[in-house]
Amino acid sequence: MFSSFRKINLTYRSLQRLRVIVGIFMRHGLYGLTERVHLHLLVPIHRRVRKKRISDKKEVLSTAKRLRLSFEELGPTFTKLGQLIASRPDLVPADYTEEFKSLMDKVPSFPFMEVERLVEEQFGEPLSTIFARFEEIPIAAASIAQVHNAVLHDGTEVAVKVQRPHIERIIDTDIELMYFMARLIARYIPEAKGYNPEGVVEEFARGIKKEMDFVLEASNMVRIAKTFRGDKRVVIPEVYWDYTTTKVLTLERIEGTKVDDVERLEERGIDLAKVGGLLGDIFFEQVFLNRLFHGDLHAGNIFVIDEDRLGFVDFGIIGRVTEEMGERLANVLMGVVRGDYKLLTENYLEMGIVPENVDVEAFKRDYQDMLESYLSKPLREAKLGHLLFDYAKVAAHYNIKLPTDLILLNKCLLELEGLLRQLDPEANMLEMGHKYAGELIKMWYSPGKMKREFLDTVSDIDKTAKVLPGQVRQLLKKMINDKFTIDFVHFGLENLVDEIDRSSNRLSLGLIISALIVGSSIIIMTGKGPLLFGVPLLGFVGFVLAGFLGFLLAIVIIRSGKF
Repeated sequence: MFSSFRKINLTYRSLQRLRVIVGIFMRHGLYGLTERVHLHLLVPIHRRVRKKRISDKKEVLSTAKRLRLSFEELGPTFTKLGQLIASRPDLVPADYTEEFKSLMDKVPSFPFMEVERLVEEQFGEPLSTIFARFEEIPIAAASIAQVHNAVLHDGTEVAVKVQRPHIERIIDTDIELMYFMARLIARYIPEAKGYNPEGVVEEFARGIKKEMDFVLEASNMVRIAKTFRGDKRVVIPEVYWDYTTTKVLTLERIEGTKVDDVERLEERGIDLAKVGGLLGDIFFEQVFLNRLFHGDLHAGNIFVIDEDRLGFVDFGIIGRVTEEMGERLANVLMGVVRGDYKLLTENYLEMGIVPENVDVEAFKRDYQDMLESYLSKPLREAKLGHLLFDYAKVAAHYNIKLPTDLILLNKCLLELEGLLRQLDPEANMLEMGHKYAGELIKMWYSPGKMKREFLDTVSDIDKTAKVLPGQVRQLLKKMINDKFTIDFVHFGLENLVDEIDRSSNRLSLGLIISALIVGSSIIIMTGKGPLLFGVPLLGFVGFVLAGFLGFLLAIVIIRSGKF
């Protein structure tokens, strides 16, 4: 454990935060988990015993639920990590993804005084100079920021998104500790190693850093707005760049009703089925035609202006669909409609990064078994989001890595399915997607596209033909002059190196213990020096020290389970 402490720079603040985290885990009945990774040692022994008793008396809850409750209490960073876990069946066990779907973002708003201080700090001017009016009570609060209505001096009504004070420092500290805990989990919990805990934290850190950069979010909004230029169905707020920084984002204010506020929509006389159809059309157009999509489709980010127009906000996360991925997804939709197992399996397999040692035939069998439960149902009951989600579970079993954007798309499809269920239970997302997939396939075989692909192929062949003779000549020259080398790289030896390191440490400690025993025996046999109970003091101390070290060594060996 202590070697792991040396691998990160644990400041006093981060160590205190780690103690808080461990204490909350224990309070929610996760004493066994903290003990397995040796983090229980950070809690004083009298508190440890008390928490252990409380943990033993806790009602019977699953580890996943205890962890989810802990994450809710630990605040913004852990809430965001939990939301990632809920969408990544390829990275974590299925029971955790299911449990973390109910994770609540329980974050209170922060005081207006902090809002005022941060805005003035960002622009170097008093708040009243920047805005003609700024409402003190936020209209929305989330884990990273909160939103206030305001008015510019020219009378323009805007919404101002202000980052939480010190959130960057809090998140940096928590991410550092997450890396530390992930290494401990991988080291001391063998069954978790296959889920790559450090990889989960790395992906999370990369995503949350992007969400905290409001200039990047504004750029994302502009990019997606360009893809819908002239489309009156989609309203994306204008960015006011003169009033925007990395921590403050000022946008055109959108007036509308949240898409999941069904009661209010019905009061307004809005046709819910029409709204559901519009939402599905807009999303699949982003995926298949624009190849750039909103990556966070929860209800708070979508507003119904009227039944023919939807407004979208919060573009901290966007997804990209490569030409190849778009082709595979279109084939998947076609495969579901036709009930074509082969087309589905091949395209899903090609969307992932397949290890060399994977049993492809076994994967195909397992995946086809899973497909039967979907393809045996009527098309109107097929759930595309769940189909992709279950594919990710099968892929994880075979260590097939999926592109991040594909996982993000899967999350969005699940969110879209949930919204459509509220708006129109009869809506069929598969049919919506199939329509746009068909348009994409028509585009592939259009004369213009085929001509471009032919010209690109000819250009590639021409380039290869020009450089190949020179490269062959250079290779032969190296071989003739004895300068041709092949580098061999060994993979998978990291565990062996760690094991050798641990074994050598134990062996060294064993030799020290042996030397102490032999030396102490010789001293006792001579009978020289100050005596204690008739035994030479130095020899007695040597035996006690050898016994203590031997006891510690025995505990380490027994705990490792390798004896």
